[in-house]
Amino acid sequence: MRDLCDRAPVRRYDARGGGGFWPDANELWLAAGVETYEGLAQVVLSARHELFHYVNWNAPVYRADQDRGWPAMRASLDRARRDVRGYRRYALWLERSFIPQADHANPVEYFADIPTNFPDPAEIPEPLRAYFGALLREGASQPSVPRRTLEPLELAEFHALLLP
Repeated sequence: MRDLCDRAPVRRYDARGGGGFWPDANELWLAAGVETYEGLAQVVLSARHELFHYVNWNAPVYRADQDRGWPAMRASLDRARRDVRGYRRYALWLERSFIPQADHANPVEYFADIPTNFPDPAEIPEPLRAYFGALLREGASQPSVPRRTLEPLELAEFHALLLP
């Protein structure tokens, strides 16, 4: 995973804030002036978030999961539901930070947000540790992805998977 991240093409552009991952060019774009307007911690989090979009697009196992409708992530979320309340910071983040983002609170953004905001695997339920393990601080093997393809989730269905 580190080798993949080391190869990520990063472009800087003249702006005060923003950035993103552009899948059509397979590049990360980060604003060159952002450090002047945001704290360093936020700059690092923003860059990490965009890097995890790159990983999702380029790591074969995670890309396969996305292309098949997220069967492995969905199964992990379903298994984690009963334990969500036992992980206070994660549960609060879901309810106060993630789900209120409405249409931006989708599987693609969730994928990038978890390793960005929860690099310590102890802060998320075990099934999510297994799924995101290769992206977390202590690392683990990548998940296996079922071969079946699932229908796309409506946002309300996805949000329901997140909470107990």
